[in-house]
Amino acid sequence: MSLYNEKIINNASKAINNVCFVKATGYVSPDPSWAALREDSQDVLILYISDGKARLTTAGGEYPLYRGDCVVFPPRKYTKLQSDAKNPPKVYWLRCNGELVDAFIRCYFPNMRAIVATCDVENFFIQIGDIITRSSKDVADTVSILLHKLIITIKNSLSTSPSGKNKTGLTGNKYEEYIVSHLCDKLDVHEFAEHFGLSIPMLTSILKRKFGKTPYQYYLAVKISLAKSMLTSSQTPVEDIAARLCFTDRTHFSKLFKRETGLSPAQYRNKNS
Repeated sequence: MSLYNEKIINNASKAINNVCFVKATGYVSPDPSWAALREDSQDVLILYISDGKARLTTAGGEYPLYRGDCVVFPPRKYTKLQSDAKNPPKVYWLRCNGELVDAFIRCYFPNMRAIVATCDVENFFIQIGDIITRSSKDVADTVSILLHKLIITIKNSLSTSPSGKNKTGLTGNKYEEYIVSHLCDKLDVHEFAEHFGLSIPMLTSILKRKFGKTPYQYYLAVKISLAKSMLTSSQTPVEDIAARLCFTDRTHFSKLFKRETGLSPAQYRNKNS
């Protein structure tokens, strides 16, 4: 078995609080006999087929992969990727973990199984690889943002993939997808409504009918939901969770969290951990 033009970029920096960390990324151009097996990894693995063909085997069956297919493997999922004998693939890949990564996976892919989507995401892998070779202090935050955008792009493409490429059958909530993709921005209700070709009163009416919330209430509910996941699945300090979810500060986060749940973040963690 031969590997051509293989490149591996390991992240030499230390993961801070294990919140969101890309361990390694790279690409490989294998020969026709190449195969990679993954059985019990704690990392989230993301692959992108930029050329050629491959075959994916999971606990749910076997699927052909073609140029433009991207695969997300949640932790501890058996998977095998095998090169096509006649047209071997070029594969970009990255391994990541952390409480925020886990929250992304639970939020966007709640059935927690391998998914396949068709999308153009090669540039995300290149950018993340370039960034983790740096030694500047903003590497972790920049990688977190890019990784979030990568996952959102994959999630959004599930509803538009060609027939046979969406292996999850997952149907997206377009309003939730918009909110989550702008999670780190200050909500602009006018832009939110304009994105769907609606007036603000029409958007408000739709969200209140479907979810019982105004646009801002729904935006806040999504952030609080992610915060709950991070509080119960990790010991990440409350101030770090507040920062990662772009609340003004810990006090602001705690005030809104208690208003929505009836408990402070610390109380919620103690009750549900």
